[in-house]
Amino acid sequence: MKKKFYVYAETTKWESDSAPNHVYIFTEVPKNRTAKAIGYVRAGTKTVEYWKNPYTIDLRGRKFEALK
Repeated sequence: MKKKFYVYAETTKWESDSAPNHVYIFTEVPKNRTAKAIGYVRAGTKTVEYWKNPYTIDLRGRKFEALK
């Protein structure tokens, strides 16, 4: 069985310019208060970095846009 992943770009407008937005790979659609991510693409790069275990991201105050 294939697992489905969801790729979202963070579009949060931060008060500080020192906080870049990354692209995250989620195991579920990011909604509610938290979502589990398995990896991300650091801002300014094209390399996907995966975590050994899913990482729970707090979504409060953050905005994301689905990538196709």
